[in-house]
Amino acid sequence: MKRLQIGITAHDFLNWSGGIDFLWTVNDSLLTSPRSETADFHLIIPDSGIRFFWSRVREILTGKIPARPGSSELRDNFLEFGDRISTHRVDTGRNAIRRIADRLNLDVLLPVMHSLGRNFPRPWVAYAYDFQHKYFPDNFSAERIRARDRHFDDLLTEARAVIVNSKAAASDIERFVPQATARVFALPFAPAPRRDWLEPRPEILARYQIAPPYFIICNQFWAHKDHATAFEAFATVAKSNPDVSLVCTGLTGGAMDPDYARGLLEPLERVGIKNRVQILGLIPKRDQIELLKHSCALIQPTLFEGGPGGGAVYDAVSLGVPAIVSDIPVNRELPQDDRIVFFPARNPGTLAARMEEQLRAPRVEIEPEALQASGRQRRARCGEVLWSAIDFVL
Repeated sequence: MKRLQIGITAHDFLNWSGGIDFLWTVNDSLLTSPRSETADFHLIIPDSGIRFFWSRVREILTGKIPARPGSSELRDNFLEFGDRISTHRVDTGRNAIRRIADRLNLDVLLPVMHSLGRNFPRPWVAYAYDFQHKYFPDNFSAERIRARDRHFDDLLTEARAVIVNSKAAASDIERFVPQATARVFALPFAPAPRRDWLEPRPEILARYQIAPPYFIICNQFWAHKDHATAFEAFATVAKSNPDVSLVCTGLTGGAMDPDYARGLLEPLERVGIKNRVQILGLIPKRDQIELLKHSCALIQPTLFEGGPGGGAVYDAVSLGVPAIVSDIPVNRELPQDDRIVFFPARNPGTLAARMEEQLRAPRVEIEPEALQASGRQRRARCGEVLWSAIDFVL
């Protein structure tokens, strides 16, 4: 019996840590299924070739070199899979994907963020991230909004199947792209800790000069992440809790307002607690995880996400870390869990109250084996949906 050849395409996923995490989750979920024993997996990384070279030259000449994890971090992450997945370096663009697919005789490619076209010679499963531009158009230029509309129209009318991160995203496809013909597969919430995350790394906290108690926010500094509400809530909590601090990780340069993060700190400076908020910027993933593990709770004040809670809550749940989460519809898809509590979005008063409650609550530690077992169950459910999407296009 011929072994199924599956291509995991990293094109368009290297520019942000969440993209690398998503690729890891897709591959891990597929490998959790017994069906993976009859398949070979190929990670396709666009980091070599003429098109790739000239794209980097243009970035250097224009001074627009993005802060991003890059292909080396992706390869390092996938080392945990060992010989269960092989790695192939290719150029950027659809033609490079076609050439590697032909050379490896791939049966299917996923997740594909930009359409490969109706006539692409190999089956492929698309990935649609979110429709933030429909809810927060002020976060985008008019040109960018038009480009996103064209992107989703092409993707969802040219792909046979598409995976999304939430039921909310699936509903948005019906609402905003009624002409879509792709079969939609909504992935279940499937956090799971990586093995090395559960190992203690106290030297990481020492390196950043951080000591409990502290709350943590792990979001890029984009306006829709609503750090402002969290900072206002922290200012309230800080008055009666002089030892508590707030740690923030994530890129600090928003696309529409590069001074956004700096402006957030001005109110804290006026009340004399700016030194109790540590903005670390984009740090290595493993460092972020260790800081998350030792926090009082994750704060997720976001106003929009493509998946429940975003990547930050995904990681917190995988580690058994409490999370205080805005009650936007997509976040209400989070599973019932005593460690997840909600507050009304944009409501700093209620958020502050939830933070005070968390400071008083006893910390309940979960054994690493239990965290791993729960994660495996979630990944198995996610794998079933992914294999269903693959079966649909084959």
